[in-house]
Amino acid sequence: MFKASVGRLGLQRVSLRLFSHAPAIKAEQNPQNSLEYLSKFYSPEMLQSLKITESLVDPASYLELKKGGKAEISKVAPDPEETYLKTDPKWDEPILYPNQAPGRTPYAPIPREARPDTSDLKLRFHVEQKKARKSARETFDDRYNRVALLTGFNVDYIKKLRVTNVLIKRVSCQTSKGKIPNFYAMTIVGDRNGMVGMGEGKSRQGVRYALEKGFLKAVKNLQPVARYEDRTIIGEIDYKYHAVKLSLKSAPAGFGLRINPVLFEVCEAAGIKDLRGKITKSRNRMNTVKGFFEALTKERPIEELAAGRGKKIVDLRKVYYSA
Repeated sequence: MFKASVGRLGLQRVSLRLFSHAPAIKAEQNPQNSLEYLSKFYSPEMLQSLKITESLVDPASYLELKKGGKAEISKVAPDPEETYLKTDPKWDEPILYPNQAPGRTPYAPIPREARPDTSDLKLRFHVEQKKARKSARETFDDRYNRVALLTGFNVDYIKKLRVTNVLIKRVSCQTSKGKIPNFYAMTIVGDRNGMVGMGEGKSRQGVRYALEKGFLKAVKNLQPVARYEDRTIIGEIDYKYHAVKLSLKSAPAGFGLRINPVLFEVCEAAGIKDLRGKITKSRNRMNTVKGFFEALTKERPIEELAAGRGKKIVDLRKVYYSA
């Protein structure tokens, strides 16, 4: 770059050798006067470069170049398409800035890509292999272990629970960003022996995540249910939950479950085998399950009823069940 710029400046400026070889030059235009004139505008180093450049240019070649006009190309000047930037020794010097550590550049090194033509490239990071997809059994085992760790129940006990998803629906939440879909699931779990739990799960990621949340909450909400002879409820239940009215009665052995299908699933999980009754007014599934779950968990056992009335359990059975 330095040589190219000097060569072009020398050809564009006044030729010192032309002044020395031209016989008709006036006294005020001799080379010495020209140097003094140029020294007003250029530094001594630039004048020295002009002298070196003029020593390499023949006056006759310069005159021929001038006769050729603007389209004439110099045979001495370097190729204009060739760059001399990288030949400068300062090219290899690092760029230093005021707030920069010594010997460091402000830019991070550009990483090389792994291509077939870069066989010498060594990977400095560990490439993780694609994990094999878990089977359904392994997935459920992980699920049970996670629930057992959170709830404290035994893994075998959780595996034997009866799980029923009584309600799964997709809702749309209206927000300032628009309608965002959401998924809702209600799950009933029970051991068929007097323990029942109800849980709700919501997720925007999908139905599977909502079911996972509902199952976890249902296991955490497991509560005992008071039963008569481990098969039916004690007495009658008249319970109102919001707009749902429940009217349930105990039934003799072998009567079966003659109730609403949603309540049937709750009784199957709780271990209730004989029951009759009906639902009046609203039959909303969500409120029906919640109301029946509250009614079962609030019912007191027959031993507590007998103690509260000051009677024996046998006498209480004769009155209510004609046993």
